[in-house]
Amino acid sequence: MIYKKRAFKIIIWVLIIGISSPFFVHYYLRNTWEDFVTENELTEFVTKVKFAEELPDKFYQLYEQEHGNILSHSLNRQILNGLISNDFTKSPSLLAAMISDISRQDKDSSKISNRKAYTLAWKLEEETTQKECLNWVLENYKFDLYIHGIQEVANFYFRKGVSELSDRELSDVIALMKEPSIVNVPDRSEEDMR
Repeated sequence: MIYKKRAFKIIIWVLIIGISSPFFVHYYLRNTWEDFVTENELTEFVTKVKFAEELPDKFYQLYEQEHGNILSHSLNRQILNGLISNDFTKSPSLLAAMISDISRQDKDSSKISNRKAYTLAWKLEEETTQKECLNWVLENYKFDLYIHGIQEVANFYFRKGVSELSDRELSDVIALMKEPSIVNVPDRSEEDMR
């Protein structure tokens, strides 16, 4: 009987620790931003994100079709959805944090610190919207070694400005974000284009 009580207590403590640990880790990560970025650097980055050029409305609609209403969900919701359905999609705030210089590990442009990226994404969400983050991401996204930003993609592949792109071409840009290619846009002939 004593062993059963001890085993029960151990199980209860393991459950309590297991359930509370993610909350403590989340709280810790959200509040460690000052370890790697100053208030001025953060303000400057947030300002750049807020004032990034807007994309055509149709781009947002197509992006949400592809990524399931991601522009109206927070990073926390995306993480929870990823845990439940095993289908994690990076929110625009996380993408912005990941491609920023702030999230680089030891100033190495090829190494991303996930801790910094997630912490910065949560800070971005306090000051900006997912749509604003997506605007900044598309201005600064490296589609490959030579093509940076949606303006260059539109010019390189379609010889047009972003506002002139058709729905199909905007969908191709979204596909390029998943599978960058300098040769051509990913083959989408099998997909149903609405």
